Amino acid sequence: MAERPVSEEMLNAFVDRQLAPEDRLRILRTVAADGGLGQEICERHRVKELLNLAYVHHAPPLRPARDCRARFWRWWRPEHRH
Repeated sequence: MAERPVSEEMLNAFVDRQLAPEDRLRILRTVAADGGLGQEICERHRVKELLNLAYVHHAPPLRPARDCRARFWRWWRPEHRH
């Protein structure tokens, strides 16, 4: 089995945009010579996007929820009626 021109770690770093510009350029040149490697990078991008969609972070509420145990509900208790 022939050795891969780019390691798994480098491919993942490429997809995650964690490489220096010269390393990105080296991988892009390798992809230009090896179409199968380009397909593999596209597949990794697709999987990354699917994972990002599966774990969408919702924006927090604009204001915190009220604590129902606090002073807001004391009015109904008999000892606080006038």
